[in-house]
Amino acid sequence: MNRKSKKMLAGILIFCTVFLAAGCSIQKIDREKMLDIDYEIVEEIDIPEEMREEIERQKEKEFLFTYGDKGEMFIARGYGKQETGGYEIKVREFFESSNAIILKTDFWGPEYGVEYSKEPSCPYIVLKMKYSDKYVLIQ
Repeated sequence: MNRKSKKMLAGILIFCTVFLAAGCSIQKIDREKMLDIDYEIVEEIDIPEEMREEIERQKEKEFLFTYGDKGEMFIARGYGKQETGGYEIKVREFFESSNAIILKTDFWGPEYGVEYSKEPSCPYIVLKMKYSDKYVLIQ
């Protein structure tokens, strides 16, 4: 790449950065608990079809995404591909702040002395709650 092309590329990158930054806003996420959220853990058979398909696409890497349907919100949290089965996900805290929903989970490996599948697994959990338009964060 010649010198003139490098300068042009640098100019385009600077313009794009400034243009994109002008359209972005920063909002501070409040992490202070206001109230606990009522939720239920969703069995695989009860996960909406579109969400099941998305989980299948993303299951080999860590993920967090939400899905809204009929006044309910589903939150999926996955831990990616593991070498074996026997993993467990526990909800430690699930609460609402003034502008966010905070999900804290614990991820436990296979227990010593307990039989588990030696096949790779992709553990995840799906929670269902009343619909909210707040940000969802994991900790």
